[in-house]
Amino acid sequence: MYWNDIDGSLLFNRVFTNAIEVSEIDIFEIKIDREVATVMIIFDLVNQFPDNPPPKWVKGYNRCRCGINCSGVKNLNIDGMSTDMLAKIEIDTNSNEVIIKGDSIFLNLECAHIQLMGPSVYISQ
Repeated sequence: MYWNDIDGSLLFNRVFTNAIEVSEIDIFEIKIDREVATVMIIFDLVNQFPDNPPPKWVKGYNRCRCGINCSGVKNLNIDGMSTDMLAKIEIDTNSNEVIIKGDSIFLNLECAHIQLMGPSVYISQ
């Protein structure tokens, strides 16, 4: 599975000229909205950077932030939390299931639709 294949990847495909495998992420934020049964997971890609950035993007960036918006969530399980959440992510677009496993986090959800958000870049110390 590649990030490039997820719904909403138009910008992603403009700034990444090669297919980027869904693999390791550094979770920044998880937002749960019960009113619309949505979970947003915001993360940085690990060791993946756009190779075709637009001229307006900051130069010298060392982080690439993306996210997924999971709507129509049917099942959600979260275990663990930390200020540093490196994890492996698996996305099955046939069943709309997301599994995230790391030393300090486990997340599993099933939803009606998964949409990619971003990317953007920034400089981290």
